[in-house]
Amino acid sequence: MHPIEFKKKWQLTYNDLALVLGYENDFTVRCWGINGGHRRNPQKVAYVACRLLDEKWSAEGKVIDSYL
Repeated sequence: MHPIEFKKKWQLTYNDLALVLGYENDFTVRCWGINGGHRRNPQKVAYVACRLLDEKWSAEGKVIDSYL
């Protein structure tokens, strides 16, 4: 699952998304959702983490916490 799709599905802020994926700040995750010169593509590990978190949250409920 693309991290921006995960963000929209669970109604997360960029700060929340950065927190649950283990990033220090939200700059990188914001760059996944923009167009232009600063656009970045998420690492494959971010896709896997979002899919696993989606499964976990679907089963147990959303918990915003650092998983590192």
